[in-house]
Amino acid sequence: MSEKKAGKQPASAASSSSGSSDNSDSSSDNSSSGSDSLGSAGSNGTLDSKELDEALTSFGEPLHVSISRATTRFQTIQRAHSLQPTEEEVAAGGGAGFDLKEWLGRRQEAEGPPFAKRFGLVFSDLDIYGTDVSNRHIATLITPIWKLIKGVRNGYGIFQLLTSMDNKRQLIHGVSGEVKEGEMLLVLGRPGSGCSTLLRVLSNHRKTYTKIDGTVSYGGLSPKEVLRHYRGEVAYNQEDDMHFPTLTVRKTLDFAIKCRTPSRQVLRDSGAYQRDVLQMLYDMYGLGGCADTIVGNAFLRGVSGGERKRVSIAEQVAIGASVEAWDNSTRGLDASSALDYVHSLRINADTLKKTEVATICQASESIYRLFDKVMVLDEGRQLYFGPTTEAVAYFERLGMYKPPRQTTSDFLTGLTKLNERRVRSGWEDRIPTTAVEFEQKWRESPEYHEMRKD
Repeated sequence: MSEKKAGKQPASAASSSSGSSDNSDSSSDNSSSGSDSLGSAGSNGTLDSKELDEALTSFGEPLHVSISRATTRFQTIQRAHSLQPTEEEVAAGGGAGFDLKEWLGRRQEAEGPPFAKRFGLVFSDLDIYGTDVSNRHIATLITPIWKLIKGVRNGYGIFQLLTSMDNKRQLIHGVSGEVKEGEMLLVLGRPGSGCSTLLRVLSNHRKTYTKIDGTVSYGGLSPKEVLRHYRGEVAYNQEDDMHFPTLTVRKTLDFAIKCRTPSRQVLRDSGAYQRDVLQMLYDMYGLGGCADTIVGNAFLRGVSGGERKRVSIAEQVAIGASVEAWDNSTRGLDASSALDYVHSLRINADTLKKTEVATICQASESIYRLFDKVMVLDEGRQLYFGPTTEAVAYFERLGMYKPPRQTTSDFLTGLTKLNERRVRSGWEDRIPTTAVEFEQKWRESPEYHEMRKD
């Protein structure tokens, strides 16, 4: 009997070991399938709600945002605030009902921009100039006399007389691109490359710059028309989260929702609409647990850094801007919170068809795949603009080499740094070395001419 028992033990041990190996294989298959599905989400930009949730949870990280919950909540709000016919009206043959989503869609087609919440972004040959503060003259008593003499000699006007002593510096050189509704653009560049300057101008913040040439179009509208009539349709989120630190998350979002709630002619119960939208933001961005916690800042303790970022995103969603620019919003966040933040932007673009433009320093490969297009800047010059999946192939044609374990964002931002870039064998004397040479190669490429046609 003892021999039989001893003989059975190895078999059970072998079965348990094989079961564990099967589990490990299945887990590895699940992780690889999750990464593949997320990669397809970044390239196509559209996924089913369940597929997107499965792709996001495949990383093994806590998921704070859920597109399925947001979709379900939106359908509930739609049913609650749509006038449906009663049984008596249906029996009498009248009352076809009123669907809020369908009605707003008809208003978008009929009345245009006031109800059209989907703007694309097109910019062409954009040149931005600023004041070179490092080489600025200190005004003295002789400065006005010198300006007057110089202005009369050169035939300047009154405004030119006042600014003739300011030294202008070109910050952005002939940048062009297009971001369609529902797409996400990632702007990459080292510090000082002009990424923040470009985002501020694209979000229609122009007062701090001396001169701006080129064209910027928001769904066919000029910057002056947007500034005069549709200022709320273009939003800019700066690098630091600026909130009232003593207000709770609930009050912060509630105030933003009330400022953008449609009139009672559109909704029969605006109060219920505000409460439902607030609950939808809680479910969508995982803010229900910290709703009664103050937002805080660097001096007053409040919610965590990742939660504060999600509050900023939820506030932008409540505002309902069609074009949203995010300036290095992942600064100070850990890798998990940064990925969660970009997940929120992806959901915002897919569900609400918003146009998202963001700059991120040291973006991981998972973050990079969530974007549709990428722009590479260096010294204010455009080195590449196009799909994220084709950026590496373009620079490899120029002679660059990307190591297997290097992230794509690090590869793109280190192209002009001699101590970071890697060159393919035999291309040492043929590759561009400066930002000007990279820009020239880009303007001669077929990708650039294809972009200009679009």
